[in-house]
Amino acid sequence: MSSTSFDPTALPHLSASRRRASGGFTVTLLPALAYEVNYVSDHHTVGFTFERQEGLHSFASDRRRPFYADSWCLAWTPAGCEVFSASNKGGEYLVLSVAPETFARLTPSIARGQLPQTTNVAAPCFTPLAMAMRRAMCSGVFMDGLAIETVATAAVERLAMQISGQVEVPGIAAGMTPWRIKRILDYLDAYLETDVHLADLARHVGLSEGYLARAFKAATGTTLHAALVERRIARARQLMGAAVRHQTEIKLAAVAAESGFSSHAHMTTAFRRVLGITPSQYYLDGKYLRSGGG
Repeated sequence: MSSTSFDPTALPHLSASRRRASGGFTVTLLPALAYEVNYVSDHHTVGFTFERQEGLHSFASDRRRPFYADSWCLAWTPAGCEVFSASNKGGEYLVLSVAPETFARLTPSIARGQLPQTTNVAAPCFTPLAMAMRRAMCSGVFMDGLAIETVATAAVERLAMQISGQVEVPGIAAGMTPWRIKRILDYLDAYLETDVHLADLARHVGLSEGYLARAFKAATGTTLHAALVERRIARARQLMGAAVRHQTEIKLAAVAAESGFSSHAHMTTAFRRVLGITPSQYYLDGKYLRSGGG
């Protein structure tokens, strides 16, 4: 396989992404769009899925295999590993690139030989940090180098704990299998425009209401309500992105209704809380949306 060094500007699916760098870290927020990449990274890379995605990939091999990545999961690729990855749809994805010397300084107890390549690893402790990084990237807060380094360092420390086995998913999450998480997200997507009730969702996946709420949070690092809001925001971003790409008028009240928000004001509140910006500010970022953002 041919390869390139890890130069973000050389990878086509990164061309319209949001990116900040400081102190040995590079944080990149990738929009949901089709991609195909082939490279060898000279940095360690951590990937975090905000949305489910599937495609083909290979690591240090010519054998390309189908992959299915769940929401709120990690992928870890050590420096020097050749990577191929392709997807017809992609999904919103956060990439944290860490210089090997920075990682070694922050995690002196982990030897280089202990850095295996992994994908689709549940990491609930990482979810709040990834969401904080995305919010900062969207709102522009990450312009400050100290902000990048503070959050990225915390993320690396949690990843190191995950690699060394110090982080265990609580027993309460044992019943929250990938199949059940997929069923939950499929249900939320199907009923975004309705008033979703916990009892109906619990019956759908065959769990009690109390157990479902606790186990979902333990397994993913986020709540059921936050997951519903995420899916509604994702739907709104898809609608706005399609309108920008096709140069059609965006009617925010209609977008809100089709995404399951009770009003334009409700959607604006959710966008500010989750992304740090308003829907108007989001769709005015035309370059990101025309490239598939959302």
